[in-house]
Amino acid sequence: MSTTLKIKSYYNSLTKTEKKAADYIVGNRNDIIYCSVTELADKADVGETTVLRLCRKIGFTGFQDFKLALAQETVMMTAPVESEQSIISKTAARHLKILEESRQLLDEEQVEKAVQIMLSSKNNFFFGVGSSGLTALQAVNVFTRIGIICDSKQDSHFQAISASLLDEDDCAIGISVSGSTKDTIRNLEIAKKAGAKIICITSNRKSPITKLADIVLLTSSKEGPLEGSSIVSQIAQLSVIDILHSAIMNKREDMAQTVRKVTAKAVSDKMY
Repeated sequence: MSTTLKIKSYYNSLTKTEKKAADYIVGNRNDIIYCSVTELADKADVGETTVLRLCRKIGFTGFQDFKLALAQETVMMTAPVESEQSIISKTAARHLKILEESRQLLDEEQVEKAVQIMLSSKNNFFFGVGSSGLTALQAVNVFTRIGIICDSKQDSHFQAISASLLDEDDCAIGISVSGSTKDTIRNLEIAKKAGAKIICITSNRKSPITKLADIVLLTSSKEGPLEGSSIVSQIAQLSVIDILHSAIMNKREDMAQTVRKVTAKAVSDKMY
């Protein structure tokens, strides 16, 4: 049974607010797979608990399980075979589009505040899992090379431990495409409780991660449940990292250039 039919079969047993959420879902099913639970609740003008209750009532374990079913139904038709040239053109166009949209979404004032916080922090810890965890590692790589003290861990347990050791002189940077990644949110909550300032990089303006953050840096991304670890989304994240890196270089050019020379020399004998 399709997800839409499931909703219709349960419709008469739903509460008034659940019907409101159901009506919105049925009318906008192609957009739902790109929404966080917060965004969907806001668009349907209901509470998040109503959306979650509806998902469970019609037979799903939660919102992500529900979105996955919708996404599977959306891609059931086989895509036509394309030439390599067509794939190259479409992929490059998609990359350019995501970068331009991210440029438009980024708020200059928020970027400026993020740079000031990172420069004044004793330690900058990057949090992320999956492909966002790889972005976090790349961030540590580029910022360390210009003298910014930072760190990241891949294991979520070690992330939690590190978060608990931060204080008001530190900064926690959370990276999550959806803004709803449980491990990242939980570790940012620990960091915030410890007193650290919170910066987030996400594509969902209304999501759990933005509620925690002091600074929100938005990227453009439409990543459905079947598109996890999307390279396009990671390109958008890395673009923000590069913008922060360039802005810090611009403000502390002498320091950054000196450190770059030192760090470059440290690894110069590792190459032929």
